[in-house]
Amino acid sequence: MKRSWAVGVSALNGVNVPHRRLLASGGLVNAGFAASGVFVSLFFYVTSGSVTKMALYSLGNYTGLTLGFLAVARWFPETSPRRLFRAGLGLNAIFYLLLIVLGREAGDLAVQLGLASGLAAGTYWLGANTLTYDVLSPEGRGLYYGVNFAVTSVLNVVMPLAAGAVIGRLGGEAGFLAVFCIALAAFALAWLAARGLSATPGVGYVPLRRALAVALGRSDWGRMWLALVMRGFKQAAGGLGLIVLVALATHNPAAQGEFVAVASLAGVATSVLAGRLQSGSRSLGMWVGAAGFAATTVLLFFKADFAMLMAYGALSGLVYPGLMVPLAAGVLDVIGADPEAARLRGAYMLSQEVAINAGRAAAVVVLVALLGAVKPVGAVLVVLSVAAALQLAAAHLGSVALGNTARV
Repeated sequence: MKRSWAVGVSALNGVNVPHRRLLASGGLVNAGFAASGVFVSLFFYVTSGSVTKMALYSLGNYTGLTLGFLAVARWFPETSPRRLFRAGLGLNAIFYLLLIVLGREAGDLAVQLGLASGLAAGTYWLGANTLTYDVLSPEGRGLYYGVNFAVTSVLNVVMPLAAGAVIGRLGGEAGFLAVFCIALAAFALAWLAARGLSATPGVGYVPLRRALAVALGRSDWGRMWLALVMRGFKQAAGGLGLIVLVALATHNPAAQGEFVAVASLAGVATSVLAGRLQSGSRSLGMWVGAAGFAATTVLLFFKADFAMLMAYGALSGLVYPGLMVPLAAGVLDVIGADPEAARLRGAYMLSQEVAINAGRAAAVVVLVALLGAVKPVGAVLVVLSVAAALQLAAAHLGSVALGNTARV
């Protein structure tokens, strides 16, 4: 842990002041998500006793994310990304306040609350992603994302463990509600911290057809768009599926925090190193990350007990940043290669989020369909296997897109 921390501190020395402000405010947001993310989904499972209900919350969340992007682009086209960033933080705080007020009754409103959470997150991420594109220079993108993912990994170690300990200490509904209070406080602090961020122009009105046309009209972005769909599928398959596997293996909410902590700790140094890859090495990093993740997924077919899940979490957490970090930085590189990027950045941002959330929603739909035919463990393993295969395709598509961009 000391070695990983030293790597992170060293990397921060290369990040300039505007980037540090973005990291600081984003860090508070990530702290809130890290403390509560796993436990919100688990809360719907605990209050309803149904994996399907938990999946429906996730489906509502991913649908709401896309609707949130579309609504903001439609009704607030000239609003500064910084203002959207802060508005999203306020809406997220309101969502957690709703969970606290509703308590156990939230289980009966899984889809509706999922939509509310998604709308809040969609507002935040449109502001955050656009602001990130506006603030970061091309040469600083890899380093920024490497440090950002490393900081997020550290938070994903500390916050889920702390949240799990709170739930274990207080027990039952009271423990979950205390964790939601922590998340609410984190979003409130992030709202205050975001005052120092740069004010940049709004994204302009972006109809959905224009966002989709970007992917159809430019081959490199089309490849990256498909890679993002596959990344979104993996995020939802892993995020939701692994909650189910850990819950069935342990029946202990605190174990969720332990699993996330191990997986995140493994990726701290790897994220920073992946962020330092030069443009010529990014394709290799993506292939190593995708192949390593696919190989690690095979472990779960031998045994899906908690020990094996922890081994899977550590190994996948170690290798996956090789794909995730270059792909995230590469998205901005491909956008920046368009001579009309300044005018079309809003369309690109919306296109990106439609892709990711389409992949996430597809993973949930496949999981819900499989739950009606096979046992939960089997359904999750099938979805994770599909996700692993898709990451290999994502590495190929991302590599081709980045290679073409480098030659422009």
